[in-house]
Amino acid sequence: MSRLLLLVLFVVWMAGPPGPQPAVSVWPNLVLFIGFYALLVLMLGLWSRVLARRVAASNFHRSLRRFNQVMLAARVMVPVWFTVGVYMLGWGTLVATGIGPSLYRTCIGVLIGTVPAFMTWMGLWWSQYPADRALREQNLLSDLDNDIPLYRPPPFRSYFSANLRVQVLFTIVPVLLIVLIRDALMKIAQHTISTGHFEGKAEYIEMAASIIAAGTVFLFVPALLRRVLSTEPLPGGPLRERLVTMCRQAGVKYREILLWKTHNNVGNAAVMGVLPQCRYVLLSDVLLERMSDEEVEAVFAHELGHVVHRHMIWYAVFFIVALLGVSVAGTAVSQWLPGVNAQGTGPVLATLLGGMGVLLVLFGALSRRCERQADVYAARTMEMLKGQEATNATDLLVAPRQIATVGAGPLVPERGANEWHVGRYGAWLFAAALRRVATINNIPISPRRPSGTGVRSRIGWWIESAVEFTNNWLHGSIAGRMQYLQDLSADPRLTRHFDRSMFWLYCGLLFAFFTSVMFTVIGWTG
Repeated sequence: MSRLLLLVLFVVWMAGPPGPQPAVSVWPNLVLFIGFYALLVLMLGLWSRVLARRVAASNFHRSLRRFNQVMLAARVMVPVWFTVGVYMLGWGTLVATGIGPSLYRTCIGVLIGTVPAFMTWMGLWWSQYPADRALREQNLLSDLDNDIPLYRPPPFRSYFSANLRVQVLFTIVPVLLIVLIRDALMKIAQHTISTGHFEGKAEYIEMAASIIAAGTVFLFVPALLRRVLSTEPLPGGPLRERLVTMCRQAGVKYREILLWKTHNNVGNAAVMGVLPQCRYVLLSDVLLERMSDEEVEAVFAHELGHVVHRHMIWYAVFFIVALLGVSVAGTAVSQWLPGVNAQGTGPVLATLLGGMGVLLVLFGALSRRCERQADVYAARTMEMLKGQEATNATDLLVAPRQIATVGAGPLVPERGANEWHVGRYGAWLFAAALRRVATINNIPISPRRPSGTGVRSRIGWWIESAVEFTNNWLHGSIAGRMQYLQDLSADPRLTRHFDRSMFWLYCGLLFAFFTSVMFTVIGWTG
């Protein structure tokens, strides 16, 4: 969620520059623009420090929950207020005047223009740190009771560095690379295409350059991001051998299985890369330390499910469709409503509203379906592993051709195999892994029910429900994912129905892709 909110900042900026505004209104508006951000950081910082001093209070967790709700609202407000600042308070005009309109959408303009929003985003880490540290200190007793290794809460420097890597740098680096490559391609096109033809088709040439740049970065940036996240190869041992065997039997090729060093801040796993030469599977240090080997294997199988079902490619198809669709919509608005387009506001509004709407609604729905498909794959995989715990992974590596005949069935489903339904053991084990991940990261498993029938209680419940939906926007709720696997395990027909629904979803994406490309080509040649 955080990285997508940061991406909105770039979408807002790249949709400009806005039209000219009276110079007399720029500086007072600039004070209002920066002042709101500063007030937001200071007020939340004060609240966080007061909350940290009341850690022993009986209502601490309720107060902390309310604070986190407001903090999430503040995160959402960062791009919202940035949009207001760029298009209504003159920030975009001021930057365009200072560096020149031609540099507005280049790397220089992007870096300068988004500075206030990114500084505010990082300032909110300073605001949140005291409350987060207090919660970590309070959880030490629970970790001691559960025989979990104890660590002191990280100092602010480590806390800031970890968030800088995971959120800001992980987002900025690919975006800036895309802008750099796009600018280089536009320069090449400008010097190789006649001036009249280039000016007439500049919009389509820029779109093609952006798609090529994004595709190039999408394919090769994982090799750079693995260093942004501070990783190293997972040390050898029985667990690594087991994971390597799972990859081999799933038909998944990769560059490396990585240990993600988060200094005990993040309990998560991830997979990056479409090309096998630039594909990395990451397991964080907290995940490896606090989960059993079987649970780690279940989480690892979930990441393999993303690769087997080619989710990253489908995400790329989705974003291409969204980009082309929003571009066509912006062009249509500018042609149908020439009066509104007098100052260039038509395409800007169409790009912002259409693009954000697509991301918030359609991509969230697609992401949740893909996460559920990866869950199903992981549950199937763990079902195949049932009864094979006593098998030595080293022996399996010695005779890989015999793996498919060991025990009750193949070690893991082969690439694209959908004939296995979700069994009770696989559903139970992956659900247990989900529960452990939620516990490690302090994620609520089940939504809170209204504590009363009064108006205040109902309003509070609706706010918490909205916050929970926002947090679960891309992955779905932990409780919902666990229950869905249990439902599938109770009736094999439900698994087959789920497989068919995903097949038709991908068919719909392909149809949308070819349709959007066709309309774009018509617009190019028209």
